[in-house]
Amino acid sequence: MRKMKYHDLFVKDDIHTDEHIFYIDENNTVLFNGVIVDYNNGVLVWEFEVQDGFRTGIERVYYPTGELQELNETDHNTTNGIAKEFYKNGQLRSQSIVARNVHIITITYDETGEIVETWEISEEDLSYNVVRDKIPEYRSRYKLEQ
Repeated sequence: MRKMKYHDLFVKDDIHTDEHIFYIDENNTVLFNGVIVDYNNGVLVWEFEVQDGFRTGIERVYYPTGELQELNETDHNTTNGIAKEFYKNGQLRSQSIVARNVHIITITYDETGEIVETWEISEEDLSYNVVRDKIPEYRSRYKLEQ
């Protein structure tokens, strides 16, 4: 899979998500496919898969010291699937089921791995109607570790 640095590509904003669409050429005619990486002072801080110019696949965000901070499933420039956050020591901080950037359920852990909170979207939440039809499917497809 082709790998390119973030700043070596050209971008145009996605009118639906306000995220970038990635292109190989400055005329924004050839969409990028592959992996994009970004470094800060020589340390990898972000990498994500791109299909047809859009973040689609696995996204990894790293602490400035190199440890994994986030691992997200993405689709068409949105978080869609499982999203995980980690403490610097590698212990799971939280994991969520997300549909088009809307969190359906989130489990938060302390640094020893104990569950400290479980949150679920409610029908009163403004975003509920956006994901209502996806909730049963996503709960079945994505099992959270408890």
